[in-house]
Amino acid sequence: MELKIDAHLWCLGGYAERYVPGGYYDDMSLEEKLEILQNTNGITGVVVFIPTHPLPSDPDKLLRLLKNYDLKVSSIEPENWSDRKWKNGAFSTNEKKIRKEAINIMKEGIDLCKELKADSVLLWPAHDGFDYVFQSDYKEGWKCLVETTREIASYDPNVKIAIEAKSKDPRQKQYISDTGKALTFVSEVGMENVGCALDIGHALMSNENIAESCLLIDRWNKLFQIHINENYKDSDPDMIFGTINFWEILEFFYYLIQTNYNSWCTIDIISSRDDRKKSFQLAVNNTWWFKELADKLLIHKEILEENMKSYRFADNMNILKEIIFEK
Repeated sequence: MELKIDAHLWCLGGYAERYVPGGYYDDMSLEEKLEILQNTNGITGVVVFIPTHPLPSDPDKLLRLLKNYDLKVSSIEPENWSDRKWKNGAFSTNEKKIRKEAINIMKEGIDLCKELKADSVLLWPAHDGFDYVFQSDYKEGWKCLVETTREIASYDPNVKIAIEAKSKDPRQKQYISDTGKALTFVSEVGMENVGCALDIGHALMSNENIAESCLLIDRWNKLFQIHINENYKDSDPDMIFGTINFWEILEFFYYLIQTNYNSWCTIDIISSRDDRKKSFQLAVNNTWWFKELADKLLIHKEILEENMKSYRFADNMNILKEIIFEK
């Protein structure tokens, strides 16, 4: 596995929220954001949203602009969650007109992915779920979700579609709520170009073991994207990676670097109150730091795995402490 790090421009946004609708900062200019990315060691890619604003909508102009900052386009994220029209779901709703709009936006994302030579297109079913019992027809919702995704993926089977699982937010219950459901869904869709986006924060919020989730998705060759952030396992505030769940993140990276994953690890953070530039650079630095720590562990792979065969956790923990905190 070769580590490639990218990010989206929202990492450096103004961070509006319901308590402070105006956000905690004035928004930066596009040039300021791109300069921060350019001057942050270890990051080489940018996620492009649809609509592309504040980036240019013309693919040639967009590529020329990013080239000036030594950046590549990593993936495409069609936006289908911020408009009220999606309130009953974008992909699972029984409103055919709304589903058609979602399909067209995803197809636009697929076209842009090819033009920009990006790696994959994200499909996040943000509003596809429910809030109350006796509110939604689950059978019909899942049927529409599967059929809509098949239509999107069939548009160009050579473009990878990454399905992002999340347990809640904006809905109280989302249909594709965890790694297990995501793999079940991908299996039912049954297309080679449909896989998973493993969002570390979402997996933690679902109380998953992120190393296990990574290996489970990779076992089925469906690991298409990885989103880098974390939390206290109760919500999804997109906190700085590597600041809370140290041991679980270390184990995640130990297993990740042993996979054949060849796409991007996307910095996906919000630092509402802290210095945005420093927070972003810390997130990137932490990602590389955990990669370096995991590389050190891999040198001792034989003894670590021998201990695991006999479930000798204490022996392994002593080895880990010696390696990580060596003087």
